[in-house]
Amino acid sequence: MREKQKIQILLNLLEEITQSYDEILKENQKLLKALEKEATTDHLTGLLNRRAVLEALKREIERIKRDKGETLCLCFADLDNFKQVNDKFGHNEGDKVLKEFANILRKSLRAYDIVGRWGGDEFLVGVINCDYFHDREKCKNCPIYGRISEQLKKVGEKYGIPLGVSCGAVKIPTEVTDLEEAIKLADKRVYEAKERGKGKLITD
Repeated sequence: MREKQKIQILLNLLEEITQSYDEILKENQKLLKALEKEATTDHLTGLLNRRAVLEALKREIERIKRDKGETLCLCFADLDNFKQVNDKFGHNEGDKVLKEFANILRKSLRAYDIVGRWGGDEFLVGVINCDYFHDREKCKNCPIYGRISEQLKKVGEKYGIPLGVSCGAVKIPTEVTDLEEAIKLADKRVYEAKERGKGKLITD
């Protein structure tokens, strides 16, 4: 009888230890997820941060190299006249504008597209298998860019500032297949958009 009691006590102890271990494991998994989110998220906008957006774009380009026919439109976006918001209304209002722009990007793109903050008022966007990729005319007058610009214009109207977005787009793999080259080319096209009077999308 005493042996049975000992065995039961041991079984109860084992069950308690197992339950405690499962709880610790769940808490650790939650903590790891929270840490991962913290490490990959831009704290102001909630978008991917610079490192995370680069990693996501690299993975997508590697997939494109493996799967023929897949495409990626990489866009470098820079807000026009954003400095005026900071100068006239302060950095808190500037932060609000950046958050609003991040929300505009989220709503204008699909869940599986890649969106991140490069830094300051610059953003990187990766549109996967864009419907307009092979239509040069539609690409130059991109409806997605048009919607984003219109919504940003409304944000600017609240401040009496003509907010806009200059954007340089690069087609992968038809133009380049290297991420660093793609970003350099997209950045160059942003400067071209600025030189042409801002508020423009420059593609190939």
